[in-house]
Amino acid sequence: MAKETLLTKEGYQQKKAELERLEHRLYQEIPQRLKEAKDHGGGDVRENREYLYLKQEQDMIEAEARALRELLETARIITEDDFRPDEVGIGARAILEDVETGEVATYTLVPPAEVDLLQNRIGVDSPVGQALQTYSKGKMITVQTQGKKIKYKILGIERR
Repeated sequence: MAKETLLTKEGYQQKKAELERLEHRLYQEIPQRLKEAKDHGGGDVRENREYLYLKQEQDMIEAEARALRELLETARIITEDDFRPDEVGIGARAILEDVETGEVATYTLVPPAEVDLLQNRIGVDSPVGQALQTYSKGKMITVQTQGKKIKYKILGIERR
């Protein structure tokens, strides 16, 4: 039996949209481009670089789509009801202050399948994510990262 994957509602919708985009490429765009490449190459595909490249791309997209399908099939959508509103949990945005530098940052705690560091979406399995879980506003946490300890104060928790 496949392992259950936790996703937020937003994360589930993003993964589903990504799968739809991949399937469109896989079943509509690439077959059309393959036909065009085959026609331009005179029928012999063994030495048709464009055709061979497209077949390789098709294989990679198929593998990615298969992985997304499996993820969505095993997904369990978590909601705010799964967590206390006054504690940091999946889907919550935590506003943290580095006690030493005074720098303030906001992170959204997400399941591992939804991590996006460019969007400050950190995983529950990351050092900061692990330290944050079940703590509430005003609490101090200590995070061990890359050989040093950082102390944060939780300034606030927001839920969507």
